[in-house]
Amino acid sequence: MTDKSQWKAAQTVIEMSPDVNRLLTQAAKRSGRSKVKEATIRLADHLKTVTDIAVPGRRFLSDESK
Repeated sequence: MTDKSQWKAAQTVIEMSPDVNRLLTQAAKRSGRSKVKEATIRLADHLKTVTDIAVPGRRFLSDESK
């Protein structure tokens, strides 16, 4: 396991399909959050839950989520 102290906050740019943009926009509106905050929360949750992804729809869940 890597030491968390070596990592700092970061920003990145992603490309979304129109459909993913629509889904993210709808989710942000439902939650009352900005799209950036919604994407940040969802990405963090996904990365903690799914350790690896082979192709869309084929996921390998982390031990914590089983």
